[in-house]
Amino acid sequence: MKYGGTTALLTVALVLAGCDNTPADLHGLPKDAAERATLCGRSAVAFAAAGGGQGAAEEKRRQDLLQTIVDKTGFFSATGLDDEKGKALLGDIEATLKGGNWLGTLNQCKAAYALGDPEPLPKLPTDAKEKPAACAAVAVAAAFGDGSGDLAALQKQVLMNPQSSYFLIAAANQDGGMAAAQNAMVSKVEWAISSGAVGPLTEACVKEYPKAATTTTVTLPADEGQAVAACAFNAGLLGTLEGEEGAAAKAMAKTLQDKGVMPDIELATDPKRLLAQALDLGPPANVLKACGARFK
Repeated sequence: MKYGGTTALLTVALVLAGCDNTPADLHGLPKDAAERATLCGRSAVAFAAAGGGQGAAEEKRRQDLLQTIVDKTGFFSATGLDDEKGKALLGDIEATLKGGNWLGTLNQCKAAYALGDPEPLPKLPTDAKEKPAACAAVAVAAAFGDGSGDLAALQKQVLMNPQSSYFLIAAANQDGGMAAAQNAMVSKVEWAISSGAVGPLTEACVKEYPKAATTTTVTLPADEGQAVAACAFNAGLLGTLEGEEGAAAKAMAKTLQDKGVMPDIELATDPKRLLAQALDLGPPANVLKACGARFK
């Protein structure tokens, strides 16, 4: 990733040999000086890189903070690297960006080295129609940080993730259906990945939508027709997937058919009511588990 002005800003003099730059309170940072300096430096580089387009004053503030962190952590003396190799190490931020939580690391570094107030964490959109799509995008960003480098595949298979699938249903429930919800989510994936705060945003999303918690236990409606409608809807939703998830959903649909159980017709033919019911029950994968227990 390119970040303007970094080369010049990373050209700093080596701190005096033997100077101890270890903070009294590490604020959760690594004890090893080189590891700590690299972690802080990379989070500052990521922060500087994310400042593009925010105005000259803000871009300069971020670059100045990068310089200060390099100085305060004694990066070059801690790592024993020369200027060229040191800059290369700091600039290698792919893993930092994929991790998705570099802003929290930056704030740890600012606290440890007494570099002022923490940087404000990004917040979810206040618009009720944008919020669930943003949360779905955050779930995709979290999966991206878990190791998958194929963003397109993550977007296509968002239904596999209990949280993102629930947020997608919440987005669809805002009008427009699943296709519109998918598009809304995709439009916010870049924002989520570049936020640097996937962890805090995930917490905010689950707080906003408690039933998105992966541990949510689903209780199907007592009425059989309503339960069948819920199971059929979620089986159809996940039946579009490949692999075990899709196979399990298709098997659930076949079980309902073989048993000859009938859905509540009024509910089953009303997309808005089906989405509202799905939102009330919880993540689709958890709904299907409850369906498997109910219709064995």
